Amino acid sequence: MVGRTSVIGTVFIVSWVGVFAAVRAWFVPVRAATVSAAMLTVETVPPGADLLIDQQLQTTTPVTLALTPGVHDVVVRSGRAEQSARISLNGGAALTQYFDLSAAARHNARASSRLSIITDPAGASVVVDDRPRGISPLVIDDLVPGTHDVAVTSKSGSAHRTISVDNGSVKEVMFSLPSAAAPVGGWLTVTSPFPVEVVEGDDVVATSGAAKTMMAVGGHDVVVRNDAFGYEARKKINVVAGRVSTLEVVPPKAPLNVNANPWADVLIDGVSVGQTPLGNLMIAVGPHQVMFRHPQLGERQQNIVISANSVNRVTVDLTK
Repeated sequence: MVGRTSVIGTVFIVSWVGVFAAVRAWFVPVRAATVSAAMLTVETVPPGADLLIDQQLQTTTPVTLALTPGVHDVVVRSGRAEQSARISLNGGAALTQYFDLSAAARHNARASSRLSIITDPAGASVVVDDRPRGISPLVIDDLVPGTHDVAVTSKSGSAHRTISVDNGSVKEVMFSLPSAAAPVGGWLTVTSPFPVEVVEGDDVVATSGAAKTMMAVGGHDVVVRNDAFGYEARKKINVVAGRVSTLEVVPPKAPLNVNANPWADVLIDGVSVGQTPLGNLMIAVGPHQVMFRHPQLGERQQNIVISANSVNRVTVDLTK
């Protein structure tokens, strides 16, 4: 009887050990599956490029892959053309990375420019010339020398800047984005009767016509300019965290000489200024409308642009 009981107890223990092992084998994969993979789609122009993830050859483009969350190095190759990007993926995220290898091949003989983009806080989406390039911090090493539009966007805000890069140069750009805890940047809005650019260093940081532009908190020495109108002025602005600062452009005046054949009464922007000939009329820099009136020869209208650094003249022959 004792021997039979021992056997039954042994069988009972062995059975529970088997059940525990089976449950554990089932439970562990379920727990691991709770970490969601990230989905990465890679597209290239032209398609059919070799794709390497973290230095491992995967397949050819276009393709969508499931990757573990974290930072990955992505490289695409087609012939002699190659582009790369470092991306950061969150669990459950879906990201599309686009590479233009045709542009890389066209400029293979020229030294490309490298642009390092850093955002505070990190993790912002980066778009260069309307093309998504990845998540900050990001190094782009295939830029064609020239001017490029760079936009960064996060859940808390966005910023835009025009960047100039030279042939074979290395440039770093820092964007300050607002955070949920406290504002780390402010905004600038520009009011002007004509289009202007606001330049800090070598970069265009704001333009008139935009609702507002995010800038780093603190003082900035900038140049406000319009090359077509010959206008340039140095300004000091102070950007306050979480607030909008306004930069108002008051255009200077420049002389204008007006004449007509045989003669005419003159109105500038609807305001009478006298009868021709008129010399050294001081008119604000920018576009204006000039109206000539003669009792027998009728009216003639001309649109002019007053420049700050040239001689401004307008003449009309009412007999023609």
